Amino acid sequence: MPRNRKAGPGANKPKPGRRRWLWLGASLAIAAFAGYLGYLNYLVNARFDDGAWALPSRVYARALELYPDLAVDRDDLRYELDLSSYLVVETSPSPGQYRVLGESIELHSRAFGFADGAQPARRVQVFFDGARIAALVDSDTGSKLALFRLPPLILGSYYPDTDEDRLLLAGDEVPSRLIETLIAVEDRRFYEHWGLSPRAIGRALLANLKAGAAVQGGSTLTQQLAKNLFLTPERSLVRKFNEACMALLLELRLSKREIVTAYVNEVFLLQQNRIAIHGFARASRMLFRRSVEHLETEHIALLVGMVKGPGRYNPFTRPEATRERRNLVLDIMLAEGVIDADEHARARAAPLGIVARLPGVNPFPAYLDLVKRQLQTSYPATELARRGLEIYTAFDPLVQRKLEQGLERGMARFAEPELQAAVVIADYLSGDVRALVSDRVTDYPGFNRALMAQRPIGSLVKPLLLYGLLEAGHTLASPVDDEPIRIRQSNGQVWEPRNFDREVHGRMTLYQAFVHSYNLPFVHLGVDGGLERLAHNLDRLQLLKHDVIYPSMLLGTTAMSPFEVAQLYQVIANNGYFTPLTTIRQVSDQAGRVLDRVPLDSLKLFDQALMIQVQRAMIGVAEHGTARYLADRFAGLTLAGKTGTTDDARDSWFAGFGQRMLAVVWLGRDDNLPIRLSGSSGALRVWADIMQRQGIEAFNISRDPALAWRHVHPLDGGIARRDCANSVLLPFPRERLPRSKSACP
Repeated sequence: MPRNRKAGPGANKPKPGRRRWLWLGASLAIAAFAGYLGYLNYLVNARFDDGAWALPSRVYARALELYPDLAVDRDDLRYELDLSSYLVVETSPSPGQYRVLGESIELHSRAFGFADGAQPARRVQVFFDGARIAALVDSDTGSKLALFRLPPLILGSYYPDTDEDRLLLAGDEVPSRLIETLIAVEDRRFYEHWGLSPRAIGRALLANLKAGAAVQGGSTLTQQLAKNLFLTPERSLVRKFNEACMALLLELRLSKREIVTAYVNEVFLLQQNRIAIHGFARASRMLFRRSVEHLETEHIALLVGMVKGPGRYNPFTRPEATRERRNLVLDIMLAEGVIDADEHARARAAPLGIVARLPGVNPFPAYLDLVKRQLQTSYPATELARRGLEIYTAFDPLVQRKLEQGLERGMARFAEPELQAAVVIADYLSGDVRALVSDRVTDYPGFNRALMAQRPIGSLVKPLLLYGLLEAGHTLASPVDDEPIRIRQSNGQVWEPRNFDREVHGRMTLYQAFVHSYNLPFVHLGVDGGLERLAHNLDRLQLLKHDVIYPSMLLGTTAMSPFEVAQLYQVIANNGYFTPLTTIRQVSDQAGRVLDRVPLDSLKLFDQALMIQVQRAMIGVAEHGTARYLADRFAGLTLAGKTGTTDDARDSWFAGFGQRMLAVVWLGRDDNLPIRLSGSSGALRVWADIMQRQGIEAFNISRDPALAWRHVHPLDGGIARRDCANSVLLPFPRERLPRSKSACP
C-alpha cells in the first residue's frame, strides 16, 4: 500500500486558473457596484440640480394697493391678511402680523421685492370709514400715506417639469425650532453621522429580533429623505440597501442644512381626499391656517409627531392618539433642551388648535389651473424650466371671495344637489381674469368646468348674430316676423324651431325680438344670410366649432366653455376690440429682473358703431327683457347682458357686464340631464347674487359720431315722442334713421 504523504505548504492553494476567475469575478462585482452607485448618484444629482428645492417658481395674486377712499372695509382687509398667513396679535405687530385697533387695523407688512424696487417691512395703520378706507398712517413716523402696496398672496409654488403645486421653503425660511425638534425626535446624531447610524441600526435590529417582527426602524433623517424621494415604502433588504447607498450619496452631495430643508419640504404628513400633503409649509397652512414662521411650540410638536405615522396620528380621525403623540414630542423637546419647563407645561395644556374642516390643498384650484395652462401655451419651455421664477397674476382675492359668497347664496336657491356651476369674472378692457370657479364646492380640485366643459350656449349667441344682421343693413327698428318656419336640412330632416314660450308674437322690431329672445325672427333672418355671417364672425374669434354649418347654430347649438363665452363677451363689451383674457401680468426671475410683461394689447375685430348698437340691445334685455330681474335688483343701474337656455333646459347661462367688469355664469349637470332652469330663473339670479357683492358699477355706453340716437316704439319701429311711455332711445347709423312715425298708444 502506498504511504500517506503530508501535504506540502502549497497543496491547498487555488490553481493559477482558478485565481484568475476569482479576481475577474471580484472585479466585475466591484465594477457593477460602482456602476450602480453611479446610477444612484445620477438620480440624486438630477433631483437636486439647479437648486430644485430651494428655488420654486412662485405664483402670486395681484398686490393690494391701499389708498384713501378705496372701497375696502375692515373685514376685507382682515380676510386678505389672514389669507396671506398674517397672524393677528394683541401687541405691536412684527413683520407678518397685524392687530385690530377699534375701527382701524395696524399691520406690519413683510419685505417684498416688487418689479419697480424693493419695499422694506413697514408698519402701517389703516383707518376705515364704513366700507371705505379713510386714511393710511405710517406707524413709525406718524405721517399720512397716499398709497401703500400690500405684498401679494402666494397662490402656489409651481414646478413646470412635474406640474406640481407645492408650498416650499428655502433654507433660511425653516424655523430653527422646527429643525431642532425634528432632530431631537427623529435623529439625535444627525450632525455626527454620514447618512447612516450604526448605533441606531443595531438598536433597531435588537428590538426587532426580540419582538420577532419589524417594530422599530433605525433610519436617519437622511435615509428617510432618500426613501421619500426615490424609493417605495416596501419593507425589503433591497430597498434598505438602496436607501443606505442613497443616504451616503445625499450626504456627499448636500450640506446638512440642505438635507434637513429638503426633508421639511418632502415629508408626507397628511392625506386630503386622494391628494397626499407633503411638506411642513403646506400642512401648517391647512391644519392651523398659519405660515411656519408663526407656529407655536405645540403646533411644531404636533406636526413632527405626525411624521411617525400620518394615518395613525391624524388629528381629525384620531385626536386622542395625536394628542398623546404631540405630548410625547413635547417631553422629548424638554429633555433635549429645545424648550424650558414653563413652555413645556403651557404647550402640553394647549388644545390641538386645528381647523374645523380640512380645506383644499389650494383654495383656488380652478384659477391656478388656468395659470398653468396659459404659462405652458404662452411661454417657451426653456423659460419655464428655469427655477425661481416669480409669476404675477391678475387674481384678486377679494373679488374671488365675493364670487364664492354670491355663488353659495345663489346655489342655495335651488334644491338640486347635482347642480353644478362655473363662473368667470374678467376686466374686459385689460383682459385680466380676476376670479374663477369651476365647481359649486369652490376649493375642490376636480374637473375644471370653466375651461373644459363644452356646453351649447343657447341664446348667448344672439348678440353676435345681431351684429351680423346689423352689418348686413338691418337696424334695431327693422321689422321682423315672429312666425312659424319649417326648414328642410341637407340630411332630409325637417327642422321646426320654436320660441321658448311656445307662442308666436307676430310682427315687431328686431330690437323687441332680441330683448325678449324670440327664436323665430332670428331663424327667418338667419336663413336669409344671417347664418353665414354668424359663422364668419365666430371664426374671427376662433370659436367656430363646426366644419358643417347647420341652421340650428342660429339658436346656439355651438358648444363653448364658460371661459370661451367670456372671451366672446369681452369683445362685445369692449366695442369690438379683442383683448385676450389672461391671468398673467408679469414674469420675473429670482433677482427681480422682468423677463416678460404682458402688454395691454387690443385688436380691432369688429366695427365699434355696430357693436354699440348690440350693447344697447343688451341693456334692453336687462331693462325690460328676459333679464328684467336686474332692473328690480339693481334699480337705477345700467347693466347689459344676455340669458341663454338650451334644449330641455339642460344648461342655464347668463353673461353680463357693467363698467369694466364682465361675468359669465353657467349652471348644469355633469350627466347632462335637464335642470328645469332657464337662463332667467337660474344663472341670472346667481349672477345677480355675485355681482351685487362686487359693487358693480353702471355700464357707460360709448358715443360714436357715426350714430344718432332716436326715441322709437319697440313694436312698430316708428319715431316716438320722448314722453311716450313705451318709447326706447336707440342708436342708428345716421344714413339709416327710421322714417316712419309711431302713434305711440
